[in-house]
Amino acid sequence: MKFGTQLGSLGKHDRREALEYGKSLGCQGLEVGLGADGLRTGATTLAALVAEAEAMRRDFEAAGLEFISLSSGLMLKHADYPEVVRASCECAQVLGVRALRMFFSPHVRWGGPNSVLPDWLSDFDGTRDARHWLKTDAENLARLVDLSESYDVRFVFELHHGYTINSASGAMRLLERFPAERVGILMDPGNMVFEGNEGWRNSVQIMGEYLDYIHCKNGAFRREGDRWIQEWASLSEGIARFPEIITALKDLGWEGYLSIEDLRPGLSVEEKVGEGIAYLRDLVESEGRYMPT
Repeated sequence: MKFGTQLGSLGKHDRREALEYGKSLGCQGLEVGLGADGLRTGATTLAALVAEAEAMRRDFEAAGLEFISLSSGLMLKHADYPEVVRASCECAQVLGVRALRMFFSPHVRWGGPNSVLPDWLSDFDGTRDARHWLKTDAENLARLVDLSESYDVRFVFELHHGYTINSASGAMRLLERFPAERVGILMDPGNMVFEGNEGWRNSVQIMGEYLDYIHCKNGAFRREGDRWIQEWASLSEGIARFPEIITALKDLGWEGYLSIEDLRPGLSVEEKVGEGIAYLRDLVESEGRYMPT
């Protein structure tokens, strides 16, 4: 298994400095973003996106780092905008990364109950039921797969609370109709603490070859008056059982990326990324086996 985090989480404005910093913390690869959705509004051009992707690839090659995934702003509804789909695929191809990070449609209002939604997001107002989104997402994903047929990319969907599909079996219900080399799953145990936990070992086994990479963060609940409050926790102390997850991954023969996405406030990058990678490396290198109880 390999270790990384998100480029933006390293807290450095200079990319080359950020890459060297990431390496010093134990990163072998990084997740990156590049906004292809700006093509729809005229905020960018394909030439500008390709030029930025080429510059980014040169910096990564010089640093000896890999790309874990590309977040391009691509959404399933972008099937109506083939130029955005193809630009995302083109940028991924230039970078040399297969995984395009995506999300299913939300089952709650985008941004929360009192959010103000622009026209582009107005259909995510929380009024449509899950069956509508399961059907619509399946139709749009089929169109994306067809539009990207000439590219070597994989649409990878994050399991996230607040989204219609938030569990391993839910994702497989939609994805298994497509080849595993074209679609995949980004497991996020921290998100799954709040929605979508079907057992950690069980979830890994359900996803199987569709599991692309893992966001490593953790979550917990605390009592506040008459309410349970969701909060982020350390990898070792939250509800998600990373020792059990790593054991399941070993048994699967999985060798992908464990990417730190620690959202706890008030901590340094070293505490989040450096200590997180050290904790995960110890689990990967351990001969211990941790099973469900």
